[in-house]
Amino acid sequence: MGPVKHPLAFTVSAPGKVILHGEHSVVHGKTALAAGLNIRTNVTFKEIDSVNGKITLDLPNLNLQHFYIIQELNDAFLSNPPPLLKGSYSEFSVCNPELINASKFIGTLREYVLKSQPLPFAQECTLVTFLFLYTGIFCSVNVQIQPFSIEVVSDLAVGSGAGSSAAFSVCLAASFIHYIRSKISFSGISNKNVSKDGYKPIEMEVTDLSMFSAKEKELIARWALLGEKVMHGNPSGIDNVLCTFGSIVKFRKGQEGQGPVIEHLPGAAQLKILLVDSGVRRDTAGMVAKVSKRLESYPQVVRSTLDAMDGIAITVADILIQLAESDAEIADTLEQQNSLCAKLEELVDMNQALLNVLGVSHPALDRICRTVSKFGLHAKLTGAGGGGYAFVLLPACSSQQTKVQQMKEELQRKGFVSIETELGSAGITVSNVM
Repeated sequence: MGPVKHPLAFTVSAPGKVILHGEHSVVHGKTALAAGLNIRTNVTFKEIDSVNGKITLDLPNLNLQHFYIIQELNDAFLSNPPPLLKGSYSEFSVCNPELINASKFIGTLREYVLKSQPLPFAQECTLVTFLFLYTGIFCSVNVQIQPFSIEVVSDLAVGSGAGSSAAFSVCLAASFIHYIRSKISFSGISNKNVSKDGYKPIEMEVTDLSMFSAKEKELIARWALLGEKVMHGNPSGIDNVLCTFGSIVKFRKGQEGQGPVIEHLPGAAQLKILLVDSGVRRDTAGMVAKVSKRLESYPQVVRSTLDAMDGIAITVADILIQLAESDAEIADTLEQQNSLCAKLEELVDMNQALLNVLGVSHPALDRICRTVSKFGLHAKLTGAGGGGYAFVLLPACSSQQTKVQQMKEELQRKGFVSIETELGSAGITVSNVM
């Protein structure tokens, strides 16, 4: 496929996410409830003029600027594609990323990234994720890669549990897949085999470059899950799904060898939350290990706690469905809505108490919850705990806005940075840069 006449330039955008209920219990096969947030990561991809054939990466959030030479990456990786779990490369294509032996390949890429100098963990993981998705997505596709730049701008705090790494992985996978779509579309050979010789033949139909189809989103989410393995080892799969599809989802891990069970809930009931940064970076793997150890030490207590958290997630999902179906113009229904919202608030408090039983809160998170409680509002940690974010469920009633403002001011006086956002934001989007 020949180069495009005009340099490609586009921006992809993915939402952050918040786990409403089901932290840690989801790891043990229970239900989780999560939502896309209207706080986003944006990646701008531009083909550039480069005599040396450079790929440049700019991530100001991580204080990271880096470049690679396309020919060097081709020699190191594209000519020697990633190791597979089973089978041969004649069975591999861009459409079946799960065939890659992720742990083995990540180890190889870490050695490559760190061979010149040590890096902070977040920067190291970012470069390894880039190389993983670059190699995995491009190695089997018959596309001539032009020099390009990637600039990442995110409103999501790194290491806080709001899906910053998943949003990055989703944006990166979406950028590479959109690059392939664009090359196919502009070359005019859609519906023909786009795989290189030796790989599994695939046909890629491109219908609309202004958006991703459901099938393309599903592929993006699958690649992004592999990117998440770089940072989190064995992620649940919920973050990459939320950052790709947005909305509010009910999620449960699948049985061995099966994908997760995902149910998209109708509407977001126009719920708003205040996302409060504890200022403490958390260790997801460490928190997960802590819960597993507590489960081993006190199996009866912890299993009951996880079951209770499962019940909370399922109950909240049912309430959100009822809220989405209700009609606020009818007085009886308005009263019913207020009753349902009161239950949501109670369940937030109950879940925070259960997370304390699991030992995954933090003094800063407890301080946030106590501060919020003084104003008659309700907060809980979100994500792995041990730091990161808490969220406050905000009342829809305008008569309570004064105490909401007072609560925000009190949090600010105590040094906590917060941002108000709606639940159920749109998933991955793409727009051309003129």
